[in-house]
Amino acid sequence: MKKFFSRLIFLSLLIVFIGSGFLLFQNVKDEYQYHQMEEQIAEEKQILVEEDYEFEELIEDNEINDDTIGWITIEGTSIDYPIVQARDNSYYLTHDCNGNKSKYGSIFMDYHNAADFSDKHTILYGHNMKNGSMFHDLNDYSSHVYLDEHTYIKVYSQGVYRKWAIFSTYSTEPDFNYLKTAFDSPEEYSIFLNSLLSHSEVSNEKVQVTAEDKILTLSTCSDDLENGRRVVHAKLVEEVRDAE
Repeated sequence: MKKFFSRLIFLSLLIVFIGSGFLLFQNVKDEYQYHQMEEQIAEEKQILVEEDYEFEELIEDNEINDDTIGWITIEGTSIDYPIVQARDNSYYLTHDCNGNKSKYGSIFMDYHNAADFSDKHTILYGHNMKNGSMFHDLNDYSSHVYLDEHTYIKVYSQGVYRKWAIFSTYSTEPDFNYLKTAFDSPEEYSIFLNSLLSHSEVSNEKVQVTAEDKILTLSTCSDDLENGRRVVHAKLVEEVRDAE
């Protein structure tokens, strides 16, 4: 009986050891893969900015994933990533912008949205990673000072540069519907905008939003609420085409 329990304890410890080793290996692998992706992203941005390439050219040359539809930057933050879009809102939760399996996921557009940002309301998602990557920095918008210093979101997509000014940010439970993308009338859209403003914890009074405006929403997990979301809303204030 003693031998049986000794073997049982040994096997239990062995299973724990193997499991811990696997998790450690997976974490190291994920970190390495993410840093490789960071280098690739930096190279891609350099090509786009310095060599004046278009996304379409990079896709045709197999330089980037053909799900890539744009690039988002918030100056002074770690948010500086390609934007991808899939046929659902699940795939890029667990895959990087190259389509490789990754706990970091990607910055991705809601699959209901038009890829050219033509909708009244466009939504982008990203993980809140502990190492400060992806959409982690959105949680810093709980401060008025941070909002004042990082008011603008810049997006490049399909030959168009768009500048968005943040007007509202808050943490919320998942049951609050801030993800509506289609509206039957200006009145319905106006009601929706008012609901976003009414939830705001930190607002930018310099930015007024009406039913005539297009808005962009960034969404990630909240640091403040268990299973909650940190949401940032911005309105389109500038749109410039490459040809212009």
